[in-house]
Amino acid sequence: MTTVVPEQEVASVMDATTPHTWTFINRRTGETVPYTCMTGCTLNHASEIESPTFPEDVWCWTWPEALTLPVNENGQPEEFRVLSTVIKVEPWSPKFAERIPFAVIELVDDHFVDGLDPDGLATVIRTLSERLEQMRETHARLVSVRAEYMGRQARP
Repeated sequence: MTTVVPEQEVASVMDATTPHTWTFINRRTGETVPYTCMTGCTLNHASEIESPTFPEDVWCWTWPEALTLPVNENGQPEEFRVLSTVIKVEPWSPKFAERIPFAVIELVDDHFVDGLDPDGLATVIRTLSERLEQMRETHARLVSVRAEYMGRQARP
């Protein structure tokens, strides 16, 4: 399934390799604050530029290519985003760890593993890799069980 990305985000994604430098008005102090985005930032910061903004509301992230799968949550399969991973930074966050780039994984539509440093992201990758191996083993068993089952059904 293809995800439609708004036009302003497409333009931003296309130029994400050059960090954007811009200014905003600090809503508390009225001062002009210069800011350079994180390399790869794909957010459109027009709203922060156009009106006074609290510094903690300024953040950058990479816009991932969406992957969706039909998830059956309530009896009807519905397309949900799964396993999207972004890099994010919140330069004025009250949490010091968020003031440097970190990873966020959207496991399934609006359910996140947040605040991952490189070691944390590696742990999630390792965990999912182990689960992928288990899924491959289940696939092999499924092929075998189905063949055996279908073979029994074909007999008179």
